[in-house]
Amino acid sequence: MVLEATVICLDNSEWMRNGDYSPSRLESQYDAVGILCNDRTQTNPENTVGILSMASKGVELLVSPTEDIGKILACFSKIKIGGESDLATTIQISQLALKHRKNKNGGQRIVVFVGSPISTDTDSLIKIGKQLKKNSIALDIVSLGEINENQKILSELIESVNNGDNSHLIVVPPGVSPADALYTSTLMQDSPFAPAPTNSSSGGVLGSSNGFDGFGVDPELDPELAMALRVSTEEARANEEARAKAAIEESANSGALVNDNEEDEETLMQRALELSMRDYEPEPVTNTTTNNIEESNNDDDLDEDEALRLALEMSMVHSPETKPDTTNNNSTINPEYLNSLLGSVDVDLTDPQIQAALAQLSGENVNNNDSNNNTNSKKRKNDDSDDSK
Repeated sequence: MVLEATVICLDNSEWMRNGDYSPSRLESQYDAVGILCNDRTQTNPENTVGILSMASKGVELLVSPTEDIGKILACFSKIKIGGESDLATTIQISQLALKHRKNKNGGQRIVVFVGSPISTDTDSLIKIGKQLKKNSIALDIVSLGEINENQKILSELIESVNNGDNSHLIVVPPGVSPADALYTSTLMQDSPFAPAPTNSSSGGVLGSSNGFDGFGVDPELDPELAMALRVSTEEARANEEARAKAAIEESANSGALVNDNEEDEETLMQRALELSMRDYEPEPVTNTTTNNIEESNNDDDLDEDEALRLALEMSMVHSPETKPDTTNNNSTINPEYLNSLLGSVDVDLTDPQIQAALAQLSGENVNNNDSNNNTNSKKRKNDDSDDSK
């Protein structure tokens, strides 16, 4: 970087108490000034930096242009907030400080931080700007806080001073750190700590750049540090990919185990069902007549002839209530039991067919009784004949 003497003007008016910049306008201004001082003194050992305050008891030169960065930073504790800033007087005193610098070689630059409304009229500032241009003094203005109110007058001032694009207006919106704005401005374009420069005359707010912007490293100036950062980044990315792959494999294995368990449960259920079907053996039907009667009772579509046939079959079955005559070999039918049985199956007893069937059964009973009596009498005669012999 070329040799250059710089005077930095700080705004310490009452407006700098506002908190629209974290933690306040004054504190954020200090951060930006510290970065700028380090950049000026480290890029060239012969560069000098001076500090000047714009308000409180009046414009005051706190530190004359010097190479001692410790002396520069120590003067911040002496600055007190109060009053209103005077931009015109500040620029004139800064010009005198540069005129009486020790090393007359190199360029001259004034950097002004403006965080309060400007009370100086535009004509006076334009006149001062032309004088700076005549003396080959560059002017950079960092505008924060009252941006819209000061935009027009500051732009006209920069236009009056600008000579070969050596002067810039850097606008810092609320919420943006002034230090970040300086990093991406043309004011620090030759700094090894700054990202890629922007060529806008307004200086910009934030700019895009290379892959090391977040680290403030220029690979061309410090290739070893850039390589170390690149290796560290790649290792971190590889570790993340390995963890993600392991998580995917673990989830896949757990899913396979779940499927196996489900298959095992289904197999067990199927085996249990097969065993239960083997163990089940239906009881054999021993009384076919009774089974046919039960099935026939559930059928609602039976006609009267079928009902009569079933009634006759049931009449042949021994009832538990009426015991047959065990003295005879042939069974007899109780008429009263038969009539009650026919009545329970909704049969019309007055039907001629039913009357004929009942009469036939009664006749058979009478014949059976006669034959039984004849047989008994023959047996008694035979017994008597045997006794007489």
